[in-house]
Amino acid sequence: MTIGSDNMKTIHTVVLAAGASKRLGFNKLTVKVDGEAIVRRAVIPFVEVSLGEVIVVTGSDMPDVAEALEGLPVRIVYNRDRIKGMSSSIRAALPFIAGAKAVFIHLGDKPFIKKEMLHVMVDRLGLGGKRIVVPVFGGLKGHPVLIDMAPYEADMEGLTGDRGLREVIEKHGSDVLFIEGDEDVLFDIDTLEDIDILRERGYKVEKGEG
Repeated sequence: MTIGSDNMKTIHTVVLAAGASKRLGFNKLTVKVDGEAIVRRAVIPFVEVSLGEVIVVTGSDMPDVAEALEGLPVRIVYNRDRIKGMSSSIRAALPFIAGAKAVFIHLGDKPFIKKEMLHVMVDRLGLGGKRIVVPVFGGLKGHPVLIDMAPYEADMEGLTGDRGLREVIEKHGSDVLFIEGDEDVLFDIDTLEDIDILRERGYKVEKGEG
């Protein structure tokens, strides 16, 4: 399957960016890594592969996130029910992805996903009847998740709490294809220690807006 095919054009992306950054005490999504906001870094690979529409679900930090994404062709959706957890952000995006062949679900604080990984996931979707693709590293499940819409849309509408797609993945375990990724499918920004890790890797890290 090649980039730009009609089939791939129906694969949308939902980036969950409505978290409160409670552990950091400031908006982690607008922290700048080498001058670029974390949420922008998380979104750009999906924009560049041109699979379909990219929807970014935001919360109370919507103005700051929107500013960080300025100039990118994304749809920003405000989640009024964000206090109900990550699942509410997935539900908030459903009206914009209904009818899609499949959807990537990604987290806005995972800034190092590679385009090559997205290509591999799309190529593997449907192999052996597997309709959910999940990258893993060191035996741990990561992001993004790629999931066919039609078989699981009702399950997604019924999601609750802060578990995101984990409920769907656990319920339909026989439908899941796990593929090996690198550590970037796991790495996110939750604590000051995570920011220190970035600095140890040689990145310039600056607190953003909000």
